[in-house]
Amino acid sequence: MDIINAFPGYEFVDGKNIYRGTDVGKGGYVYAEPGMYGNIALLDVASMHPHSAINLNAFGEYTQHFKDLVDARIAIKRKDFDKARKMFGGKLAPYLNDETTAKNLTQALKIAINSVYGLTSANFDNPFRDIRNKNNIIALRGALFMRTLQDEVQKRGFKVAHIKTDSIKIPDATPEIIEFVMDFGRQYGYEFEHEATYERMCLVNDAVYIAKYDNGEWTATGTQFQIPYVFKKLFSKEEILFDDLCETKSVTSSLYLDMNENLPDVSSLEKELNKVLKNSPGDENLINNLKEEIAKGHNYRFIGKVGRFCPIKPGCGGGLLMREKDGKYYSATGAKGYRWLEAEIVESLGRVDDIDEGHFKEMADTAIDTIKKYGDYEWFVSDAPYSPPIFIEGEYGMHPFYDEDVPFIGPNEDK
Repeated sequence: MDIINAFPGYEFVDGKNIYRGTDVGKGGYVYAEPGMYGNIALLDVASMHPHSAINLNAFGEYTQHFKDLVDARIAIKRKDFDKARKMFGGKLAPYLNDETTAKNLTQALKIAINSVYGLTSANFDNPFRDIRNKNNIIALRGALFMRTLQDEVQKRGFKVAHIKTDSIKIPDATPEIIEFVMDFGRQYGYEFEHEATYERMCLVNDAVYIAKYDNGEWTATGTQFQIPYVFKKLFSKEEILFDDLCETKSVTSSLYLDMNENLPDVSSLEKELNKVLKNSPGDENLINNLKEEIAKGHNYRFIGKVGRFCPIKPGCGGGLLMREKDGKYYSATGAKGYRWLEAEIVESLGRVDDIDEGHFKEMADTAIDTIKKYGDYEWFVSDAPYSPPIFIEGEYGMHPFYDEDVPFIGPNEDK
């Protein structure tokens, strides 16, 4: 299928894929309307890139063989073992006698399929690469489709909260709009799966959100809400364990703990040294004297490139967590303002009470403030039900009516 004919209006301009006034990117289309939403349908295309390759007949006479691999993986993933046993002349049957082996087979097929897709856009010659493919045309087809789908859903009066390559999230989704998306996908050779329904969701950006399934369980995507302490304290309400009070830090150089809590404060001397190095770099005596005095205020203990640490209360023997680069020391990312000890030492010496939970409470407070930007936090984390907006008749059927002048705060009666 020709990209230009299938998606009229598409242009490659100044190295960008422009379609319907949007740069759809080169690896997958991403779109987000940050906000707080309810009754969100998460619809996901099964094996989008492989199906794009199939619809583009990317491998000529061998495309059918590739399709057979894709169909087999989908059948096994959906636990349609009877169908899968008949494929490839029954050669898959011995690996479908139990779910563990079947799962391993699914993973093996996935690796093979994704490897072939990856090779189609590789920058080196290989049997799967078409030298005319200068723009990762397989991923592009999926991106153009998702951008088209976005307009079609919005045209029907529904919001599109989030698109991430092969998935779309539609708030206040009805069976009719879900069916429309399924049917629309089939027109382009894509099979959508209703992956999940979120009873509520707070979308922060195109990569971070926190959501509650319709069964009451919570899920987080992106670091901010995935931090175990934050996730448990604010959402799942699970018990906080020792592991939740630990953080793993890694650097490309080296990590050190500066055990200087009871040593002289030499910060003013360090500032003076920086001035001397800038204004009088030839004054070696002064420089050496300052370095000698500064050394009395530090006790750097080597850790390595990776370490697992706990924040420690002041006065409890913790050190400043530093990274070394070119002979200079800088605070490790996310460690500034607190003292730290290796988690193994804290646990083995029974010093859990010395952990400074303020570090984690600070991250939880930041998460709360983030959610408050988009709606009522107290309602969001409560068990109070979501009340959908009213629905009105439109050109394509019933769709939600949103009062854009009223911020989302939860149930309608509070608006």
